[in-house]
This record gives sequence, structure tokens and C-alpha cells, in this order.
Amino acid sequence: MALLDWKPELELGVAAMDREHRELVAAMNRIHELDQKKAGRATVDAALQQLIKLTKAHFADEEKHMAAIGFPGLAVHARIHADMLRKVAAHYETFRAGSGAVAKEFFDFLVLWLGAHIMGIDRKYAPLPTAARR
Repeated sequence: MALLDWKPELELGVAAMDREHRELVAAMNRIHELDQKKAGRATVDAALQQLIKLTKAHFADEEKHMAAIGFPGLAVHARIHADMLRKVAAHYETFRAGSGAVAKEFFDFLVLWLGAHIMGIDRKYAPLPTAARR
């Protein structure tokens, strides 16, 4: 069972960001799948490192996009990104110091993070839906 299912409501209408959000969801689901299968510590560690790498790249790309469109909330959004990266790093360190299982709190964080981030703050830089432009 997937941790997160991609839903049309998560689409922002910014192709590059939507593609990267899908990649993040896939990486999160991969970690969940590995954890459920009790995969080896090194395999789960590599998947976590991949999620961190994708997250850093995505946040950098998203901030470049916001700068390119002149989004006025860029500075606040960048601070939120930095805070989220600190939290992901803390969860990763908990994993590394632990038994090799991923804590339920980390999965809870991922679900909340993705939903709140995309549906909340990312939605602010997305183009207005066609109906709202009229």
C-alpha cells in the first residue's frame, strides 16, 4: 500500500514543479514500501538519501521558478524550505541512530509536509485556474 497517492488536486499547473512533486511522492512511497518489506538498512538509507537529494533539488528549482515569475513570497517560502530541510535531516539522523526502521513520525511528517506544502504554500505561486481568471 502506498504512503501517498498522487491526486489531481496536487497539480499546480506548473509542469516542472508538478513533475518534481510526483518524483517526491514516488521517493516517499519507495521508502514506505522498503520499510514495510523490512528491507536492509543500507537499502532504506540509500532511499532516504535519494529523497533528501530530490528535495534539495526541488526546493532550489522551485525558488528559481518563483524568482523568475517575480513571486513576492519567495523569501518566506525559502525560509519554509530551509526549515523543512532541517526537519527532514533530523528525521534522517533519527533513522541513522536507530535500529534501521523508519519511525512512524517520519511518515506522518512526510504526509503532512507534502499535502500542506503543495496544497498550501505552493498553491500561492501557481497560476490561477481558468475559471478564476474570468
